[in-house]
Amino acid sequence: MKHKFLFGAALALSLSALQAASCFAAGFVTTPQGVKYQWGDGSYCYNNWVQVRDPWFYFGNDQLMRTGWIQRDNTWYFAADTGELQAGAVKINGNVYYFDKQTCKMITGYQPYDFDIYEFTENGTVGKTPYIFTEWNSDGTLRSGVRERSVR
Repeated sequence: MKHKFLFGAALALSLSALQAASCFAAGFVTTPQGVKYQWGDGSYCYNNWVQVRDPWFYFGNDQLMRTGWIQRDNTWYFAADTGELQAGAVKINGNVYYFDKQTCKMITGYQPYDFDIYEFTENGTVGKTPYIFTEWNSDGTLRSGVRERSVR
């Protein structure tokens, strides 16, 4: 009976040690080449996105975390120096760009921002969008024109 207990305990310890040896904690790993993301099985993320808590990160074919401009599938993204993808209106090198708040993809065209509408391009915003107005003059005639939108 004592031998069965010892054998069972030895087997359990051996299996635990074997399982622990093949298990890794998933997370960021700093290497001499840069930051990588290691999966729980010990492999590294490459050519893929990783969401950690809330922010998204991108790792290239070399397994390294990307920062700055990232082009993927004909879409532009921007990652801060920390690697976090940016969303909303972001000022980069003096230009303002707009990134979708859900997908972090760069958006071009007209977008509402800060109680106004701006035109965003691949080179940043071109400023507030003028709008055409029509209003009544005091003498009862109509007049129309173009005005710059004002920030409210």
